[in-house]
Amino acid sequence: MKIVYLHQYFEKDKGGTRSYEIAKKLVAEGHQVTMITGNNAASCDGITIISTKTSYHQEFGYLRRIISFFMYMLKSFFYAIREKNVDMIYATSTPLTVGLVGKWLARIKNCEFIFEVRDLWPDVPIKLGIIKNKLLIAMLYRMEHSIYKQADKIIALSDGMKADIVEKGIDARHIEVITNFADINRFKEISVTDQIALYTKYPQLQNRFISLYAGTIGFVNHIDYILKLAQNTTDEKILYVIVGDGKEKANLLKEAKRAALTNVLFLDAVSKADALTLMTMSDVGMCFVRDEEILNRNSQNKLFDFWAAGKPTLINYKGWQDEVMRKFKAGQGFCYENLDGLTAYLEDLSGHKQNYQMVQQYVKELANQYKKEDLLEKLSDILQNTRKERTTIS
Repeated sequence: MKIVYLHQYFEKDKGGTRSYEIAKKLVAEGHQVTMITGNNAASCDGITIISTKTSYHQEFGYLRRIISFFMYMLKSFFYAIREKNVDMIYATSTPLTVGLVGKWLARIKNCEFIFEVRDLWPDVPIKLGIIKNKLLIAMLYRMEHSIYKQADKIIALSDGMKADIVEKGIDARHIEVITNFADINRFKEISVTDQIALYTKYPQLQNRFISLYAGTIGFVNHIDYILKLAQNTTDEKILYVIVGDGKEKANLLKEAKRAALTNVLFLDAVSKADALTLMTMSDVGMCFVRDEEILNRNSQNKLFDFWAAGKPTLINYKGWQDEVMRKFKAGQGFCYENLDGLTAYLEDLSGHKQNYQMVQQYVKELANQYKKEDLLEKLSDILQNTRKERTTIS
């Protein structure tokens, strides 16, 4: 098959690399993949990459983000329409406008349309109070529904996301769940030498029980929750390490300084390789969100990275991730307001080595349920079967 893959934020060496892993898998199976992204990226690993050179940063205000979304939408359509002999359009959100491009192209090219839902848009920005205009909300919901209806297959990143889409009137048979991946083998490649290099660069990490966050420091990520956790912590061994950049970072630095928090360390964004090495050096991972029920369905790629590294991970929400951690005795989620319970759990892990090692072993067993290789194979089968169904009908 020739697949045109639409992802505005495609990355290979930092941040979320899900699209890179999917595209690389498809190329390895003999498919031709053209990735159209807004980021500056060069063709790699057999993936043909076209950049629309659409600027986007987490520090952008909402108006600049909207402009970026529409510029990518127009440019990606222009580049994709010129592609010949296309068999499938694979569009991954966010933003939701990527789905519009996908459905238009699929209609013009008369080919399959796969829509991957990474976040429930527009539900998330509406529930968080970011989008308030009633007319705009109605337009976005109509747009969302039209994308779902035309998609030959919808890929949701969690069962909770799938349930929400079904509630909107979409046939469950058209929706498949492929969570983010636990890349267990990637962590096996990290050496002691890699760790020593970072211990040398960041000596503050030595001889501490490290609770790590690595990723975007934005509104939804809710890193100020970590500062509350740090203020609530009495165990002096615990060091909260926050790695990354984003719109909220400057304010968080000021707040940490104002509160005189000596158990919080901010580091600048690092490469994907260094981020994974830091995970192996950490004792516990952190994946927090704001106090909104809609965010319980999320499938944070960093959570799966921590699991793949065999690290217990703290989450301040319930939902499917809490359920699977409890099922495997690999930890648990906490209600947002239960800061004391979360703090006590972390301090227990820090203070009781045997208990920590037991939970760590269960985490490794949990990670095996989300192995990258298994999920990529499942996704590949879904795409092949979708293609066969259309061919058979034709």
